[in-house]
Amino acid sequence: MAEDDIYGNKLKYERFLERVKEITKPTTSRKYYCKNPENVKYFYKLIPYFEAKDLSYIRRYRVLSFLAIITYVLEKDLAECGRDDINTLVAFTHRTHKTAYSKGDAVKEIKIIWKTLFPEKDSQGRLDETIVPYPVRHLSRLVDKSKEKRRNDKLTWDEFQKVLNFFNGDKRIQAYLMLALESLGRPQEVLYTKIKDYE
Repeated sequence: MAEDDIYGNKLKYERFLERVKEITKPTTSRKYYCKNPENVKYFYKLIPYFEAKDLSYIRRYRVLSFLAIITYVLEKDLAECGRDDINTLVAFTHRTHKTAYSKGDAVKEIKIIWKTLFPEKDSQGRLDETIVPYPVRHLSRLVDKSKEKRRNDKLTWDEFQKVLNFFNGDKRIQAYLMLALESLGRPQEVLYTKIKDYE
């Protein structure tokens, strides 16, 4: 059974469930609301899925919050949505999810929600949650490489030299910083490598 975490996500999730009935009303405290009352049933349909998978409360809250975005953008019944509607939804998420990672995450959420709510049938007519439903099958989490940007937290060479000069008296720290920058090793790999293995 899922347990509460230090951030109180169990309470957030339970409050969300209490307010699902009112999710069709726009309020100042909620940015996204369900524009079509027919779509409220899908919030409740996800609850048994959460219980069966024993998902953490933060994950449950995230999925329901993302479903609120979906029901805000798509005004028709979700079961009737086609590829064009899904493309409209993805275009909207590009405005709300700015980084390449979060854009891929949005696509992942859409696929998971569609697989859970509208599973395809296998060759023998049984529901099969492993098959990606047709309306979302064309979506890909890969982001155009030309749109990827360098992270803003990386140091320029001048900034790095200032850090090295600051530790002028401690050759060990200077060696560690140069190793971290020039070896391209992940921090855990660098820390577990023996000194005799470095040139």
